Amino acid sequence: MVSKRSGFTLVELLVVIAVVGLLIGLLLPAVQSAREAARRMQCSSNQRQIGLAIQNYESALQSFPLTTTGSGTVGRPNGSGFYSWLAMILPQMEQQSLYASIDFSVPMTSANSASTPNYFKIDIHSSHPNALPAATLLPTYLCPSDPMQRTAYAGTARPAPGSYVGNLGWARLTTGVRGTDDALPTTNGAMPIDNPASPSSWFTKRLRHRDITDGTSNTAMVSERQINSLVPFAGVIGSQMPPGPDSIMSYCGGSTAARSLPRWISYCIGVTVPDPAYSAPHGKAWISGSTIAANLYMHVMPPNTRNCHIYGGEHDGNNLVTASSMHNGGVHVTFADGHTNFVSSKIDNVIWWSLGSRNGGETTTELE
Repeated sequence: MVSKRSGFTLVELLVVIAVVGLLIGLLLPAVQSAREAARRMQCSSNQRQIGLAIQNYESALQSFPLTTTGSGTVGRPNGSGFYSWLAMILPQMEQQSLYASIDFSVPMTSANSASTPNYFKIDIHSSHPNALPAATLLPTYLCPSDPMQRTAYAGTARPAPGSYVGNLGWARLTTGVRGTDDALPTTNGAMPIDNPASPSSWFTKRLRHRDITDGTSNTAMVSERQINSLVPFAGVIGSQMPPGPDSIMSYCGGSTAARSLPRWISYCIGVTVPDPAYSAPHGKAWISGSTIAANLYMHVMPPNTRNCHIYGGEHDGNNLVTASSMHNGGVHVTFADGHTNFVSSKIDNVIWWSLGSRNGGETTTELE
């Protein structure tokens, strides 16, 4: 008597494999979506911690944290300059030992000195006195959705990147929405800025809650900016950037001139090729106050669109860095009162511009 063996036929096996593959295909987007939701939640938490640190800093030192975009002079509070606001709040971020390890008496770049500043490089060498703290990766300064890749583009110290940026307001000499207002003479954002080596009436060196007359709940303080991990290469027309989204590229916005906010946008959009010298440094060093490190941003271009640079603005932070993220549909914004919202990329331009100004009397409606 012959016994029969039970089992799968080849056809049945192929059907099972096909069904399993289909189920995996249906499940994968859900898994990816859940992971991104967790990353987005962590990113929002990071910004809330940063917002709280800024509030504590202001309470203790009677000013929001200062960024120095140039070399300092002897006796200045921030020593020899080129330090970002992110470096200033380290004690409030429970990073007191890291803060204490930084020698603020030297400029935070090997390409600069108090006598010969070079505003076109970050260039933190491994021999710099602050090479170790500069290279310290801080998870709270990184959005987990941003595919960060550390490079030596900012110097052989391989400084650690950062995802979060402080609001500097509008571009210098901006003439408002309609172009009929007086040209903006000083910064109108929420973060103070200075370049002790190159004094200017544009700088607002100290800012407190009381200086935000448009209301702290209506004025942006911090947002996110994608880190550019791409490295320029030698092309047929000189240095070029590899292909990448506009949100990590910087296009020429011309030189400083009196323009309305809509005019700034149309001027920026009209440029076809990004500039590697201004694109590649974005986000490369959280410790750096250098303008091209892009640790400050402006409320000019809508969220998640291109960045534009202004020739001649390297020494004073006058750079059209745009809020951007890897999150679908918008960016996180932390306001001057400490609360954090997710703001749609489709937010009305006038509302976006208004959120960037601390003292213009603009009114804002409910966020999208």
